Amino acid sequence: MATLKFLAAFTLVCAAALAAPVKQCSELASMTFGADVKIESAKLVAATPNLREHCEVRGVIWPEARFVIKLPTDWNDRFQMLGNGGWAGTITNVDGAVREGYAATSTDTGHDAQKEPQAIFAYRSPDNPNAARKVIDHGYLAVHETALLAKKVIRAYYGADPRYSYWVGCSTGGRQGLMEAQRYPEDFDGYVIGAPVLNISGLQMKAIWNWLAVGDGAGKIAAAKLPALAKGVYDHCDAIDGLKDGLIENPLKCDFDPARDLEYCSGNDDSPNCFTSLQIAALKKVYEGPHDSKGRQLFPGLPPGGEAFAPGARGGQPRSGWDGTLANSFNIADSFFKYMAFDPAPGPSWDFHGYNFDTDPQRMTGVSRILDATIPDLTAVKMRGAKIVHYHGWSDPSVSAKMSVNYYEAAMKTMGEKETKDFYRFFPVPGMFHCGGGPGCGNVDWLTAVVDWVEHGKAPEMLVGAHIEGGKTTRTRPICMYPAQAVYKGSGSIDDAANFTCQQK
Repeated sequence: MATLKFLAAFTLVCAAALAAPVKQCSELASMTFGADVKIESAKLVAATPNLREHCEVRGVIWPEARFVIKLPTDWNDRFQMLGNGGWAGTITNVDGAVREGYAATSTDTGHDAQKEPQAIFAYRSPDNPNAARKVIDHGYLAVHETALLAKKVIRAYYGADPRYSYWVGCSTGGRQGLMEAQRYPEDFDGYVIGAPVLNISGLQMKAIWNWLAVGDGAGKIAAAKLPALAKGVYDHCDAIDGLKDGLIENPLKCDFDPARDLEYCSGNDDSPNCFTSLQIAALKKVYEGPHDSKGRQLFPGLPPGGEAFAPGARGGQPRSGWDGTLANSFNIADSFFKYMAFDPAPGPSWDFHGYNFDTDPQRMTGVSRILDATIPDLTAVKMRGAKIVHYHGWSDPSVSAKMSVNYYEAAMKTMGEKETKDFYRFFPVPGMFHCGGGPGCGNVDWLTAVVDWVEHGKAPEMLVGAHIEGGKTTRTRPICMYPAQAVYKGSGSIDDAANFTCQQK
């Protein structure tokens, strides 16, 4: 018994030693972490009511990848890296991870979004000599180099390596996480992959396709028509899962047809409650997705359900998932094609009306190899013992959830279904918009699910999501592992997850 007590005490002493810094924070400023790394500052930040004391290290990796590394004085011996959104160009706030005791980092991926908005950083000119490298940094390298640097700084500060390393990101951050898994599987033990823009070149092509269909010209869909569009979708598909509750549990099973399920306008009428024949045709193109002139699918279409809140569903008055998203997606795509997609880049004179869906996709091969995280073979991640939890909102109006479905199914086809689920699981979220929001129950503790899997071997079969309004939880639902979906047991409140089970239907 005495031996056991000694061992327990020894373990606690070692754990405490691991969590305590062995250097002064200021010492890190004068240390060398590689010829390409410049440490610009290292300062100890006092604790506040909302954030624990930590050492904040800032600097740049050549040529222009800026980073922050925050090291809590009372460290939980874990490392967390947070991904970016959009075109990046800013450093993601990592304070939430530091509050939980993680040593945490983020990078701007090598450019400044204020000075070079959207894809302008990729445009080669005498004033931008590092443009080619910036594309590579944005695509994958800055994240990897920052992760390696952060681990070196952690080792220097605490005298030990992190016991576990985690990636957390959504949208661009989801793509970055998959890119890490595909290119540098040794960097992380666990990944939270949210709504990944994993095929960014294809997504930008889809944005042009959609804008040509419903954002520009005779097929334009005004925001005032979105509630009628949403009503048509939900009236047709809400109850296909056996429960009319303002959610479409699996949009892939929704056979919504604008030509059949929407009201046509008569004569010259173009009121909010009806659609012209040109608008119907344009909507069909959006749901079908981009095709070439021979009818070959180039990118997945939009799953039904992200148009707006269904009248009478969660959240009261209809609110649009498309409202603003269509224009924002077009602006991102327009910048992509002007400055990044082609070599050489056409620049500001490029006109989206001239995009050729037969020949231009092949012209994007070069940038696709740098930006797109589409390799389905993750065997190296599995062999390392790392785990991936991947989620995507079914009602995401900007980044089609079909992209995630197709990637996950490709991974299972490549590695085997059982073998894939041993380390990688996908959780689509009904009614959730891009990375959150929407009528669904998209508030989920994804990181805890990954940590439990990595550190305790507890593989997630089903997670519980919450819908929160005004700071209060108004509904909970099971978030089921694909391809299962939540099925009502037949009794009890439909706002309580306990009254549902996950079943494959």
